[in-house]
Amino acid sequence: MVAEPSTGRAAAWQHLAYALPALPLTMMLLPVGSIIPGYYAKYTATTMAAIGFVFLVTRIFDAVIDPAIGYWSDRTRHLRGGRKGWIGAGTIVCLFATWWLMTPPPDAGMPYLLASTIALFAGWSLIEIPYRAWSAELSRDERVRSRLSALVGGLGSAGTFIFMAIPLLPVFDSSAIGPQTLGAMAWAIIIPLPLLVALAFVLVPSGHVVAAGRTSIADVVKALGRNRPLRLFGLSMILGGMGTGVFTALFFLFVDGYLGLGESFALLFVGSAAANILAMPVWHALAVRWGKHRALAASWIAVALVQVGIGLVGRGDHAFAAMLALSVAYGMAEAATKMTPYALLGDIVDYETLRSGVNRGGSFFAAMAFLSKLNFAVGGGCAFLLLDLLGQDVKTIAGGQATGFLAVFILLPVLLWLLAGLCLARFPLDRRRQDIVRRAIDRAMARRA
Repeated sequence: MVAEPSTGRAAAWQHLAYALPALPLTMMLLPVGSIIPGYYAKYTATTMAAIGFVFLVTRIFDAVIDPAIGYWSDRTRHLRGGRKGWIGAGTIVCLFATWWLMTPPPDAGMPYLLASTIALFAGWSLIEIPYRAWSAELSRDERVRSRLSALVGGLGSAGTFIFMAIPLLPVFDSSAIGPQTLGAMAWAIIIPLPLLVALAFVLVPSGHVVAAGRTSIADVVKALGRNRPLRLFGLSMILGGMGTGVFTALFFLFVDGYLGLGESFALLFVGSAAANILAMPVWHALAVRWGKHRALAASWIAVALVQVGIGLVGRGDHAFAAMLALSVAYGMAEAATKMTPYALLGDIVDYETLRSGVNRGGSFFAAMAFLSKLNFAVGGGCAFLLLDLLGQDVKTIAGGQATGFLAVFILLPVLLWLLAGLCLARFPLDRRRQDIVRRAIDRAMARRA
């Protein structure tokens, strides 16, 4: 019998101890999409084509390995310590992988980047999947689970602020992200990660051993042919995720290489993250007023419009002010894409339950997690492969010969985001229809009782 979670003040401390590892975990994954591709292109011997290949292979690897880790984590959760053994193993892997990935030698090529990135993603999955499952086993009270989720999200946002603020510290000669600052950012992950994981192990019980539901991608594939809301939602998330993958992978090169604002990159990122958090209540209110699908569509279209503005920024004295304003605008516009999709997918699960008589929520949410990783990988990887085909490299971008780079960085995400928004224009589940679906499900459940 596992220890029961405490109540009152003791429970509050346990919840905080559980959530604290999210601080370094967010720091760990943040640079992989936003900093590492551009950094390796500028400071190592890795080519554009190699970066694109590694980006594709490692993110696909990350998406494929998750179900296996989830399966074996469920199989061994009854052992003493529950999920903690997996989290501990992942922590050890991540300590080494973080250092290798974030402190590459100048002659590092594709094999170095591939090995260190795969190691980091493997370690991350060893932590993240059992860590999330652990939260469901700490309590069966939905309010407690919501509180844990909020704490994890808040501390993850704090990790973003801390990580991107490190280059702004006065101890560095420059705020540009180079070998010195990236090395310091690596230490900001390596030091707190094992300490906070150990604190969680000591203070937080293993929780209840609960049955794990099976998920099946085959169920989703079969439902696609009959579930129109699912088709529109899935297509929107694929297109939007690919656009975000392109933007995230190339933003560092645009700011540092094209605009020459490398020293301001961290500040732009911090401004965008702050605006993202502040805009979430606004988007929540809009989702209540307009409907979740309309809010999500508006968010995709808004980021596309902001990206057009970014494409109009030229080099010069006013570039920083323009980029700071546009970074804040991007953070505000993007917020709904981070908070609305899971709630919208819940509505689609209800519709599928009414349509088929089967609750496929587990399969749908597993498929969304898989697709979110896969389309982000395809977007970022294809962006670098396209740059290589167009003959672009860091030197030509910095020298002003960046027509191909701007076409990929600006136009491709704009097209993908606009298409993502348009996919939801005819989304059939508005608030009135969703209320009808829920009442029908309630009546069906009452008849069975």
